[in-house]
Amino acid sequence: MLRSPRSALALSLLAAAALPAQQEAPTAPPQGEPLYRVFCASCHMPDRFHVGPSLVEISKLYGDKPDEFVAWCHNPQQKRQGVIQMPSMAHVDAGQLRQIHAWVVSSSKGKKEVQVKGLDGFRASPSMRRRPLVQRIFMPDAGPAAIAVATNDEWHFCWDAGACRLRYVWKGDFVDGWPVWRGNGNALAKVRGEVLLREARTPLPADKAAAPRFLGYRMKAGLPTFRYRLGAMQVEERITPLLDGWGLKRQFTLTGAPVDVRLTMTKCDKMIYTSEDGVFDGLVFTPSKGKERSFTIVMEEKE
Repeated sequence: MLRSPRSALALSLLAAAALPAQQEAPTAPPQGEPLYRVFCASCHMPDRFHVGPSLVEISKLYGDKPDEFVAWCHNPQQKRQGVIQMPSMAHVDAGQLRQIHAWVVSSSKGKKEVQVKGLDGFRASPSMRRRPLVQRIFMPDAGPAAIAVATNDEWHFCWDAGACRLRYVWKGDFVDGWPVWRGNGNALAKVRGEVLLREARTPLPADKAAAPRFLGYRMKAGLPTFRYRLGAMQVEERITPLLDGWGLKRQFTLTGAPVDVRLTMTKCDKMIYTSEDGVFDGLVFTPSKGKERSFTIVMEEKE
């Protein structure tokens, strides 16, 4: 099956994005379920067809054939007309795929296939209602390597792994991704809420001569810490919800940054910036002494 260049590029970037996080996964105890959550849960549900076949159906096909399961994951083919072809999981090693296989088989025992008609296949999925939730999907006003993150039931953001920066923040419901699945990757998800902030550019000083380089992300408590490089500077950025429910906080950890590092935030009429780790002069943030390499900026909704 032929894919659009955009779809092929996105799948390549997403596969690369997942790799660094997976390399750091612990080897014991068995990691079948968490590996499935990272690599498979967006497209496969336990007892019904979603983007791809259910775990019940996969168990019937490959229950006693782990080697064939691994071979299929590494080199999948188009089987069904009108259904998006599974991207290759060549970036996941055979041992990890066998752990996924073992968990798929054990978790689907006793379950029966459920036929669901007339429902939005994306929003009907319980996996899409989990919070927090990281969804790698085509998003409006972002590059093909967009990552949509629901930090809780109310606050969400779109992060661009290609440009290595935050694109926008919204409040309300999360995303409707059905257009993407229905369009076989040739459509955009819909933001279901009010966009409060659109970031024009990265707030960090960037070497214009050097393209940003995404290094993957690490998961902690269901939320990602993005890792990327801007020229000689390596960055870890984590965005989490405020406990009072009024916004988000951005935690930056810098390696190789200038000693006089400054951040320039995007002007926004609906959110304000504050920090206990430095001072703002208008939109320009200067970290306090001793905080130049690790600091937090709070983005709160205006009352």
